[in-house]
Amino acid sequence: MAPPPAPLVPDLLRSTDVLHDDDYYYSTGDTVIRIENTLFKVHKLFLTYNSAVFATMFDLPGVIGRAEGLSDDLPIVLNGETAENFRIIMKYVYARPSQIQIANVYIDALAEIVSLVQSAHKYEMDDWVDWGLQVLTRLLRDLNSLPVEHLRALHSLYNLLEDIAERSRMMTHWCEVVERDNLPILPILDAAERCGDEDAMAEAYCIQIRRWEKKAAVIEPQSFSADGLSQDHIQRILSGYASLSLSWSQLHSHGTSFPLPNARFQLHATEPRLQAHGNSCIQHSRRRWAQAVVDADSRYPHITQFVNRLRHAVQYLQESGPKPDPWRLRGGEQSEDCLQNVIKRVNLDIQNDVHLLASHFFPKSHVA
Repeated sequence: MAPPPAPLVPDLLRSTDVLHDDDYYYSTGDTVIRIENTLFKVHKLFLTYNSAVFATMFDLPGVIGRAEGLSDDLPIVLNGETAENFRIIMKYVYARPSQIQIANVYIDALAEIVSLVQSAHKYEMDDWVDWGLQVLTRLLRDLNSLPVEHLRALHSLYNLLEDIAERSRMMTHWCEVVERDNLPILPILDAAERCGDEDAMAEAYCIQIRRWEKKAAVIEPQSFSADGLSQDHIQRILSGYASLSLSWSQLHSHGTSFPLPNARFQLHATEPRLQAHGNSCIQHSRRRWAQAVVDADSRYPHITQFVNRLRHAVQYLQESGPKPDPWRLRGGEQSEDCLQNVIKRVNLDIQNDVHLLASHFFPKSHVA
């Protein structure tokens, strides 16, 4: 259980501008809580029943000779909280059952639900966390209808809850909206940097590169200042752009390596067979690879689409059909097609390196 906040502090110097909350200062309440300059008078049972943190907090001994929370003059001071967030908690813990039916919660309450789940997580109100997440699952089925102003808060919430899948889903959609609507990438970079998400930062860098490409300004420093990017971001973008360009250029000019087909071929690999393998299979595979790379270029024109290019090249090779390996082993068995080895290895590289794009912008973080 997380340690409770330190709220049981007597408010000996009450400010004259402290006001009763309009909605949650009940005459029948038994506990007065001050948050910022607002006094709430609520029922302790609602807090202790719903929250493990509040239950623990009320078990702590108060200041000797004083009864915190029994009057406006000596309220419980809840530090590190805002009156607005606490008001949302009270709204739901005091709500009638008909008011909290999941089917009755609509998108206009989204910001409120996000705040509730964040506070419920903080105060270990597990039932309310579960309820809020069920509401969000329903509201977020179609992200295309989601107002962009909610994306940062949703990303932050799922990061807080360590829900990496939903966090990534929010970030992917956020990047799509930012690129589509030509919005600044800085909010994405700030959010991604805060949670150490280098893959998301790489996606944002790629958005900026594509924008600069449209202006033919990828390597013109004078174009950077207008975008408000820090020197660290600019340096990563330039080095990542150079790394992507160099890597793809090498695939263009040198292709990938073409190993011997399989273990049995290697076992029977006499010098004539090796020579024939080099003259026939490898040459054929290189020609096919070159065709695949050119086709990938035309399909995905931006260097930032590096991973898509690789996937397309592999798909092109698979759909264009393999050429049978002309060399047969003893017993008439046909050895594995050389080009299929290449396809398998590239596919394996793509699957295994989940940070393939980010590794070009953060090379030190992704050294094997």
